[in-house]
Amino acid sequence: MIEFKQLLAERGYIRRFNEFQELMQFRVRRILLASSLYDSFILEEDGSLSEMLLSGYMDLNLLNAPSITRVSTGREALTRLEEDHRFDLVITTMNLGDIGPVEMARQLKASQPDLAVVMLLYDVRELAELTTYHDASVFDKVFIWQGDFRILIAIIKFIEDRRNVEHDTRTVGVQSIIVIEDNVNIYSAFLPIIFAEVFKHTQTVMSESVNLSHKLLRMRTRPKILLCSTYEEAWKCFVSYQDCILGIISDIEFSRGGQTDPQAGLRFATEVKEAHFDIPILLQSDSPEFEHLARQLGASFLLKQSPQLLQHLRGFMSENFSFGDFVFRTTDGREVGRADSLPTLEAQ
Repeated sequence: MIEFKQLLAERGYIRRFNEFQELMQFRVRRILLASSLYDSFILEEDGSLSEMLLSGYMDLNLLNAPSITRVSTGREALTRLEEDHRFDLVITTMNLGDIGPVEMARQLKASQPDLAVVMLLYDVRELAELTTYHDASVFDKVFIWQGDFRILIAIIKFIEDRRNVEHDTRTVGVQSIIVIEDNVNIYSAFLPIIFAEVFKHTQTVMSESVNLSHKLLRMRTRPKILLCSTYEEAWKCFVSYQDCILGIISDIEFSRGGQTDPQAGLRFATEVKEAHFDIPILLQSDSPEFEHLARQLGASFLLKQSPQLLQHLRGFMSENFSFGDFVFRTTDGREVGRADSLPTLEAQ
């Protein structure tokens, strides 16, 4: 009689199971928050930041929320990191009191090149000061705090996805969503929404899993979110992972060739459609006249000034990224059936 494990090994299931266990090798487990006492008060005015982060992880069925260690000055941050190299992410605010955050980040990168350092601003005034008088390229990314603690989860997952995408895509073909946006306010607002929709979809799929192990492995295979700010950065991601791209959400005006291109998103969409015509693309702009050009390319369009921006974004992801129900249509587009789960599909 053939043993069950032997049968699984012959079918390749054990090897496949082990490959899934190796996904998400890099995790943000310890965060160092460098912020003044006033900035910390703003961050925690609605409650403990650690408790809110833990609550957010629990709401999304995520395990092992990172711990947060706070320091008040840049020198204190440098000393702490010199003594303890186990931190995975440094989040700094603009006002540190002694050495500035840019100089602190530069020294950190010199001593620990792989350490992720993110700038968290509070308003556009601080953003203008940073971009006018400092070199923001020393930071892995710049975000703006808008009162939604979920931006912390988005920052953590942004860093994790960027570190894990190469390995996870090559190993089992984990899919990715490319997001192209250079406006800090915009991506700080909708990146948490995108991650929330991805996690919501993954939880729905998890409900079909056989056991707890399968559910945890499915969470590891959720689509990566690759946030890009320039044409070249986005194109590099597309070329590297084009066979596993789930979809693209892009601004229309952003940097291309070192200069602002008012139609960079249209050019990018054209190149993508020529390579893979079936990849869903959502183009966004402040100018409604671009809608016709986007539709001609086979892309969807979203007006940034729309009061329903985030709702429309959710709708696009649900409809085009296979995050919603199974929908059956006739050749003329008429809906003839719908199922929200595999059991419902079997019952149709």
